[in-house]
Amino acid sequence: MICYEDRGRMQTSRWKLEGVKTLAAGSTEGGWLWLTAARAGDVVTANLFKDAACTTGNKVASGTANVAGLAAGAVRCAMTQANNSGVSGEFYFERYAADTAVAAPVLASLCVDADVAIEYGNLSDLPAYDAATGLAEYCATATRKVLLLASQLFSEELGGCGAPEHRNLGAAGREWPDFRRLANPDQLREAAVHWALMLAFGRSHERADKTMYSELRDYHDRRRQEAIGSWKLSFNTNPDGDADADQAAGARAVRVTRL
Repeated sequence: MICYEDRGRMQTSRWKLEGVKTLAAGSTEGGWLWLTAARAGDVVTANLFKDAACTTGNKVASGTANVAGLAAGAVRCAMTQANNSGVSGEFYFERYAADTAVAAPVLASLCVDADVAIEYGNLSDLPAYDAATGLAEYCATATRKVLLLASQLFSEELGGCGAPEHRNLGAAGREWPDFRRLANPDQLREAAVHWALMLAFGRSHERADKTMYSELRDYHDRRRQEAIGSWKLSFNTNPDGDADADQAAGARAVRVTRL
């Protein structure tokens, strides 16, 4: 999850959502959600919507957190489903200074079924496909792997450390890497699509010799590596202070192939 929040107002971390559907009529708008937060006394009410206008009918989850003790450490905000969306989960407030003046975009998945279907049209034929949630499991896993790799390849651009702390390490600092610096996460989508398909086909391969699934797995693995090798990502070094990208950097992975 990447929450493109204004940290002058609030900072969140350790996002975890369950029940997200990546189908065309799913829980997100192309992988995106929008977060609003408002404080009354010491209680902050957070709402997640699947449209930027934050219409009531498109609310997918909501929750509350008591931020009175934020000075002593992060505060958990448990989210429950809204409008029978099936989406629930949690995140933590690291700080809360003011209500969100504008809904904060939250990237839940780098790719959804519609993106994956461009590369492989028969998604419902995959043994790994879930009729209720689509390829959400694989889109989520691919997103996690792509962002972890980006944090390793672009540690300086993302704040100077090689990987994010584990979400269960409550005492760890939550400043870096700052994935909000990814000014255009769509630049990572192609790698995420092929990573999701590689995982889906690999899961279906259950024999020692080659199968259709292993051939397709290896094909999408090659396409995944090509997409990563061509990364030239845009970064906003000050996401709280300006809205445009300040620099670009290319992937620095070197792979040796024996001929």
